Amino acid sequence: MYDEVSWASMGNRGYRTIRLPFSQDNQIAVYTSARAADALEEITADMTLYKGVRLLQVMEAVYRQGKIDGARTVFDKVDEVKEAIPHRRPGRPRVRR
Repeated sequence: MYDEVSWASMGNRGYRTIRLPFSQDNQIAVYTSARAADALEEITADMTLYKGVRLLQVMEAVYRQGKIDGARTVFDKVDEVKEAIPHRRPGRPRVRR
């Protein structure tokens, strides 16, 4: 299940930049966690053009869904804060007699 490559990088904690081959002379720099970097290196080891396009489509879908989920989380937190703050009418308070 685990190979030597993943165990060797277990000590590399935090984020790091890896370079994924894009074409013969171009590379893409990806800044990611050590665990995700190991997975990307493993996936791209025997990359063909077809597999590369499929990987790109999956990564774009995950990115878009992450943006949507992140925005949803922020709006939910703002709604919770709005409910926690009591509404007070703006302006000077009315005089009670």
